[in-house]
Amino acid sequence: MNRERPYPSASAPQTRLAAAACLERLAVEDIERACRGATPYAAVQAIARRLAQDEATHGNVWLVKTSPGTSTAQAASAGEIAIAPRNISAWPLWFRQGPGRFEVPLLYLLRCESVAGLRAAMYETADRGILCNDAETTASRWPKGVQPAVPLWLAGGLDGVPYDPASGQEALAILRAALQTLYVDNKPGFFYLTLHDDDGNVPRPSRADVHDAYKGMYRITAAIRPDVPVIRLLGAGKALGQVIQAADLLQEDWGAACEVWSCPSYTRLAREAYEVERWNMLHPLSDKKASHLQRCLGPGQPPVLAVTGYGQHVAEQIGGFVPARFIALGADSHRAANGPRGVHWIVAAALKALCDEGSLPTRRAEEALKRYALV
Repeated sequence: MNRERPYPSASAPQTRLAAAACLERLAVEDIERACRGATPYAAVQAIARRLAQDEATHGNVWLVKTSPGTSTAQAASAGEIAIAPRNISAWPLWFRQGPGRFEVPLLYLLRCESVAGLRAAMYETADRGILCNDAETTASRWPKGVQPAVPLWLAGGLDGVPYDPASGQEALAILRAALQTLYVDNKPGFFYLTLHDDDGNVPRPSRADVHDAYKGMYRITAAIRPDVPVIRLLGAGKALGQVIQAADLLQEDWGAACEVWSCPSYTRLAREAYEVERWNMLHPLSDKKASHLQRCLGPGQPPVLAVTGYGQHVAEQIGGFVPARFIALGADSHRAANGPRGVHWIVAAALKALCDEGSLPTRRAEEALKRYALV
């Protein structure tokens, strides 16, 4: 029996034209406005609706919706239009025939908490497309709504790049870059976005800054007081809101200046940094290259604290490429690290790093632990 795995339609000039139509639609002002201030979940829902309904794109994108998402009744009460579930599976892509047999952008909206479920979806799509998982929008015993093996699998699998956007603007920027990479530049693999529906207190970045969300990180705020101890705080997804709250406490209550960065993909940052490090090792006579992580952080010595809503190991991926003191915090770093106590743990860890650097008296770290009842 022939067990060779079939593959969906091949990339073609029509593929690039279809992607270009989608990119053009996602560049208009109403999409920007819909995503500005929206959560990642709400932004992707709005993007999917526009692509499905617009005459220029509804035939140029394959929209698969297996997530329960917003019901028709809920959407109507909110003044929205629910996404029509006309495609509930990507399987028909494997059997399309005739002149229309060419690849088009695939946006797969699902809710899945396990590696097995995600792997089934990837097999169905032949490891191509943009997967948007809204498991974080539901109550779960797992951090970010998925089993601990999921971020490990995503970080270890080189076929896909995982992202954890903090805002709707980040989600839009990443989706645009994914369309360009997969369907215009014809690069292999898939993109994975985890979607939360929490407004938090994430500021609205400029379009120029948020463009770098695809590269893995961009700066939210700079440290504007060089005369006081400085620490760089990195946050991903929903955890970025806690990082910003912690930065406010550090500046107001502890006299420390904070440089805050949004890091939608620690995995992408670590992979690129490793590739650059390897290239430099193999080309000792050439000018050294620098990764996006190195260009962002520079040669400065202020300590770096990276926070993720997943397990600590996700943020730790970049630790070996940071030239300063590095600390990672995740959902497994401390007990009861969610909510306000999560913010307090970030403050305590930041103060400990500054004390270890000699920038603050050691007693400050102990004072923070006692003030926030962390011990």
